[in-house]
Amino acid sequence: MAEYNSDEERLTAIMDFLKRNQRIILLTFGVVFFTAITSVSVNSYYANQNAQAAELYDAWFIDTLEETNDLEKKASTFNALQENFSKTGYAGLARLIKGSQEAREGNLEAGLEEFNELLDATSGLFGNDVLNVIARMNIARIELSNDNFLNALEVLEPLNSSSEHPMVYEVKADALAGLNKNELALAQYNLAITNIQDESQKSLLKIKINKLTQ
Repeated sequence: MAEYNSDEERLTAIMDFLKRNQRIILLTFGVVFFTAITSVSVNSYYANQNAQAAELYDAWFIDTLEETNDLEKKASTFNALQENFSKTGYAGLARLIKGSQEAREGNLEAGLEEFNELLDATSGLFGNDVLNVIARMNIARIELSNDNFLNALEVLEPLNSSSEHPMVYEVKADALAGLNKNELALAQYNLAITNIQDESQKSLLKIKINKLTQ
């Protein structure tokens, strides 16, 4: 460690250090400043996006609850939300609600289209994992109802088996049973039973197992 005989020597040493490393110091401060400004700008951007998306979502949801006759306005609000703020949770939730309504009313193809759009919007590095899983589950169920068993398995394939919900095991089992892959289906049904708590659901799964083993 350097020793200085006076404050003047210490100050001179500091000045020499600053002169020798001027570029590095300026570059470091520049990077820190740029990072801080960028972070603030990004946070402000996302906050603004969410605020605008929330307004559109609220307007669309109110029209949905009131079953308004102004279908053109309702569709316009929904489209504006999806086109301008597709990566927000509000857009995803609106598409989930719309897809579920279509499916309940028997419009399976329309529902499937909405869920596929939701899947695309929530996939990737900055996607929404929760909505992505829900989209996959709904797509798989519609594909099952259309006897598209391979499609159902394919859409569920990316899900992490170590953290799957019992319903995922059940849907996979239903698809495998539809393909007459009974042994694989039984394995999935048993995984579902192992991970499920509700006794009534366990009973339904046992009925499915009995049908495969008869």
